[in-house]
Amino acid sequence: MSWKSVLASCGLLFAGLLPASAAGEGGYFDWANANGLVGVFAEPDADLDQDGITNLMAYAFDLAPVNDPEAWDKLPTLAMIGDPPEPVMIFVLPPEIPRDVSYVVEMITDGGKRIEIARKNGRGGWIGTGEISRQKLEDGCTQVTVQIPLEMEIPEVAKPLRLRVEFQP
Repeated sequence: MSWKSVLASCGLLFAGLLPASAAGEGGYFDWANANGLVGVFAEPDADLDQDGITNLMAYAFDLAPVNDPEAWDKLPTLAMIGDPPEPVMIFVLPPEIPRDVSYVVEMITDGGKRIEIARKNGRGGWIGTGEISRQKLEDGCTQVTVQIPLEMEIPEVAKPLRLRVEFQP
């Protein structure tokens, strides 16, 4: 298997742009520069192609920042598993996790309050009260699954879990 097929299987090569891991260890702004993003278009909250995926989300999940037709398929998903069904947040982290990004899973209560249940700061370990499981994939990526803590009641809201990405310059 070539390195290009390994990268593509992890969702890293799109639209001829380099992924975060190919930009080196420099961090977000080196990634933005390597992908031709300048000025206001290089800001973490910018969305040049207006697809709803900010530069920071593209960087955190090693996607191309513009014109990536498969990007939505590679972002986190909320699934219901078990009997009775329980909400689970599932996502895949790239082989090279950015040092300047935090991944935060929040539970939304029936009253709309957000409670942090899992956090990963850069390349550090996961912390939080949520049930966190990780599985290393053949392509070097890591699939992460986060469930609501066993002692907490499952909210009756439509989307009780969400993943937030924070920039930590």
